[in-house]
Amino acid sequence: MATENYYGNVNPTLLEVVDPRAQRVCEFGCGAGAFAHAVKQRCAGVHYVGVELMADQLAMAKSVLDIGLVRNLDLLGDWKEDAELSDALPFNQFDHVIFGDVLEHLDDPLLALSQAKLRLSDNGTALVCMPNVQHWSVLAQLILGSWPQAESGIFDKTHRRWFTLSDMVKLMESAGLKVTQIVPRIFSPEKGAPLIAAMEKATQLLGVNHQKFSQLSMPLQYVLVGKSVS
Repeated sequence: MATENYYGNVNPTLLEVVDPRAQRVCEFGCGAGAFAHAVKQRCAGVHYVGVELMADQLAMAKSVLDIGLVRNLDLLGDWKEDAELSDALPFNQFDHVIFGDVLEHLDDPLLALSQAKLRLSDNGTALVCMPNVQHWSVLAQLILGSWPQAESGIFDKTHRRWFTLSDMVKLMESAGLKVTQIVPRIFSPEKGAPLIAAMEKATQLLGVNHQKFSQLSMPLQYVLVGKSVS
């Protein structure tokens, strides 16, 4: 998640779950269009809608988007009330709606995800990537008595919401999505292993299975695929 170009990254794990047959995709938080460009290379003829908060970033993405809209999702209620947005995102038409490290920045991620879900076709899926607040680095910082304020990554100072894996699944289900795939993103596991091992007595004290705790504390992020539930 830490990056030299916050808006220009391509998440390879998220890209891998994009169906190469997809013909209509909307990405929320499309940044400068790097992910859109990668999807267009993966999916021949795909119609790509990008929604982005930052107008300067969207301007850089225009060349790879079929439709680009500047919107603050926190200022939208029912998306039907926004005529331009409704025209760009008709109901039941999209193979994918994508939120790559976006939902944790919103005041009401459930509202945004629920509204996006309505745009999915019968077989469409929501592709979501979120940071894991159960990551060992978060535990380390809490033990040290600090919550860093970073420009990006798991301690990004613009995060408004925090999720463990179970919270992510609950969010997806609350939005009317059945989680069909979960892909952990793990970086530098050797750094976290000693701390996780040292937490064994704490997990025993709390009645938590240590092996499961170890598995849940290693991923920095998760990519989840959620199928629309009628």
